[in-house]
Amino acid sequence: MLLNPVPLLKDRLYHSDTFTFACHEKLACFNLCCRNKFIPLMPYDVLRLKNFLHIHSDDFLAQYALYNLDKDTGFPIISLKMMEDEHKTCPFVSLKGCNVYKDRPTACRLYPLGRASGFKEDGITKDEVFFRMDTPACLGVKEKNLKKIADWLDEQGLNIYIKFNNKMRNIVFHPKRNKERPLDDQQVKKIMVACYNLDIFKDFVLNPEFIKTYNINKDNRIKISKDDTALLLLGLDYLNTTLFTNQ
Repeated sequence: MLLNPVPLLKDRLYHSDTFTFACHEKLACFNLCCRNKFIPLMPYDVLRLKNFLHIHSDDFLAQYALYNLDKDTGFPIISLKMMEDEHKTCPFVSLKGCNVYKDRPTACRLYPLGRASGFKEDGITKDEVFFRMDTPACLGVKEKNLKKIADWLDEQGLNIYIKFNNKMRNIVFHPKRNKERPLDDQQVKKIMVACYNLDIFKDFVLNPEFIKTYNINKDNRIKISKDDTALLLLGLDYLNTTLFTNQ
């Protein structure tokens, strides 16, 4: 599935709820959670990681990412490629911990929580819940460090990630999307370029024809040419207005 399923009512947590967790080098399980994991990469995750590594989007996707299509929606699913060692270790972990900690992906920041988001049955009201992940080998969940979820989101720098992930959610749940059929090849290509290959998308949007069609003024042209965050915002808005025009 592209999105986490909504947990049972008894397992749902909200911003005011609390949980216990702490991770540090003295735990026997330190770094073990960075092995053999499915780590989805959202568009903002890829932006942060490829900029931290100072590499082109193409190179990041080729070296660090796996590509699949969601069987229900046809949306592309990008995930982190684990190393080909016996433990299938994360390529960014060392004995001292995460080497990309400042720019680590959403899933790593959330841990030991998961997040499910979407819309309620009315199709209008946005819904967001959290839940404790099933982590039997994690000793950090037994630490007596009580955290409120709202504070955890702040501490882990998650709010900017969630902002962008919500924009992607709005595209997945777009009211004009035909839920009876998956995306076609052209739609998938648009998503890959606008969301995950920002260096290619930058060349596309700075083309005079695109600038004229979408009425991008000089200030915005300068901004998107220098700021990948602004470029990704443009990409998500572009998809929101153009991806389902023919459905």
